[in-house]
Amino acid sequence: MRKRLPALFSTVLLACLLLAGCTSPLPVETPAGTESPDGTASSWAESIPFEEGQLYAAAYLGYQEPEALEEYAQRYLDGAELPVHYLSTGDYYLIIPRCPGTELSLYRNDLETAQSTLIFHDPDCGPFVLQCNASDIFADATIRLTCQDETAEFSPFISLKDGSVQLGERGLDLASLPE
Repeated sequence: MRKRLPALFSTVLLACLLLAGCTSPLPVETPAGTESPDGTASSWAESIPFEEGQLYAAAYLGYQEPEALEEYAQRYLDGAELPVHYLSTGDYYLIIPRCPGTELSLYRNDLETAQSTLIFHDPDCGPFVLQCNASDIFADATIRLTCQDETAEFSPFISLKDGSVQLGERGLDLASLPE
């Protein structure tokens, strides 16, 4: 009996721990303005003041080092660790989809052939970091985000004309928001 007692105790303890991990998360109340086109919302979008028609928020993080990532991650993503997609050594960008269930297709653009090649696909992506644009004269990444029946496709880059950050027509530039 003494030999079975520790094994029985371990089994009961393991069963209790497994059951404790099966609880559902608490629902998150969604503030107005963070809904996707179908009315649902993402937990990471709660503190981002999206406007109608915007499907994502984005920010330039720095060249060769994502210097501003920690600030944006703390402010908008509760400090979450994010996946990083490395296309080429160059600029870092933060991309935050507006709605859950957003489909991501990430393409590498070839300077010589002008062809785009799908290199990553995620049917339900969350926020991520992208390093791209080894050259100032050519955007080597194209991001396609699809939520419900709406699609945004863009190539983030720094304008050679005026040095401004170009993040696409359907995006919200997080750097433009007041602190």
